[in-house]
Amino acid sequence: MTAARLQEAALVRFATQGFDAASLEEIATDVGIKKPSIYAHFRSKDALYMSLIPLMITAELDYARAAFDGSKPVNKQILAYLQSIQTRYEESPRVQFWMRALYTPPLHLYEQVMALMHVFMDDLEVILKRAIQRSDLVPNAHKLSADTLVMTCMSMIDSLQVELTYGGTEKFKRRLKALWAVFEAATVQRPTSAP
Repeated sequence: MTAARLQEAALVRFATQGFDAASLEEIATDVGIKKPSIYAHFRSKDALYMSLIPLMITAELDYARAAFDGSKPVNKQILAYLQSIQTRYEESPRVQFWMRALYTPPLHLYEQVMALMHVFMDDLEVILKRAIQRSDLVPNAHKLSADTLVMTCMSMIDSLQVELTYGGTEKFKRRLKALWAVFEAATVQRPTSAP
């Protein structure tokens, strides 16, 4: 129980302050314990940080599975997922931590974090591909394959997360509007032939 509370407190501190500025002393105080008690659960600040990455990956993949559950047309699911990048980031320290970990992990932990993130990206691609393959986006007038559309979606996700992280909400909205216009144009259905 204390380990989970430490993770929750650390997540908020890392999300709002960043890895370097967050101290184990503050995290311990947030939980109501003394700093040395942390070491009964995590051998270091690095270990505490790294323990959060698998939790975030699981949460993000669960969110993606729910977002692409087939309950509405996939283009609407994709748009809702893209829009949720902003709303979830603004409302949740978990998502703020997630985006910091994706784009600005602690330098000395970069390889470890990225190894896990690459697995996450592969799993997200599988979720998207499954949704697109069973949708009406393929075939389309431009003969774009499911694989091409999945890579396009992954690029949109990445681009929007970067824009939100470094450019802010207004730039995020402008980029989303432009990307979505192109995606919609690219996925127009084939014209039906006259009988």
